[in-house]
Amino acid sequence: MKISEMNELLPKESKRTYHFPKGEKVYIENITHLSVSASGTHRLKSEDGMLHIIPTGWIYIKIQAEDWTI
Repeated sequence: MKISEMNELLPKESKRTYHFPKGEKVYIENITHLSVSASGTHRLKSEDGMLHIIPTGWIYIKIQAEDWTI
């Protein structure tokens, strides 16, 4: 399986909140890179160097940023 290249977000996103159908939420802060697979899975890198994988199934994303990054 080939993982797509990470795209640098300029400016970085201050915070992303993924909202799932049953009210669950996932918060990630200071996102610097993003990759979206063909299946819709999101791979993110945060400023602290942590890597995050968000599976498909979310119903919307709330993004806190200065401007659109992608």
